[in-house]
Amino acid sequence: MKKILLISCLLIAYTSFSQAQFKYVVKKYFRTHPLDMRFSNFILSLHKDPWFTIDVENRRTDSTFFYLSGTYKNYNPFQYASQELRLVLAEMQIVHEDSLKTLDTIINLQIMGIVDSSVASKKMVEKEFKRFHNNNADRFSNNTYNSYKSKDGETVAEIHNYFVSPFAIAPITIAWGVQGETHQYLFTITLRFKVKQNMATFIVSPEQLLD
Repeated sequence: MKKILLISCLLIAYTSFSQAQFKYVVKKYFRTHPLDMRFSNFILSLHKDPWFTIDVENRRTDSTFFYLSGTYKNYNPFQYASQELRLVLAEMQIVHEDSLKTLDTIINLQIMGIVDSSVASKKMVEKEFKRFHNNNADRFSNNTYNSYKSKDGETVAEIHNYFVSPFAIAPITIAWGVQGETHQYLFTITLRFKVKQNMATFIVSPEQLLD
């Protein structure tokens, strides 16, 4: 019984540490975020922020999800000068990898530093991608990596997903790549969460709900 209690205490301590490290990263890169306030207050803070201009805002209806997009001025969390710093808040539906293929509704909060289509800009976003990983990968429980190549074998995008134990769905994803229409390069950080009782929470898979 004492061993079970000790293991439980260690798990709780480890989870708390992982979540604290996760929040450190979020605070470093997002001027405002919903982890330390009610979600409705977070939306209000975006409306009141003098450095943030909202371009599009679509409220949720019976047939559409919530979507908000805007740009910052006088703010840049990245170590390169972006031509446009955009924040997107988008509600979306996902399918869990359980036997029932359970549908779920989550929210993505994404900040992206967009530059031009030059080779120099490509190198800048690649460097920011590597810098984030080198500085922050150890703060998470684990991470996965993927890359995408063009027909001639050139890497055109890279992605890291970062996990917080014991949650099975990554709350943070970083990526760099090129926009299809404009051919501009960008580096982006995506915060992924659910909203329950007006608070942002980690996404729990159906299997974890049964544990």
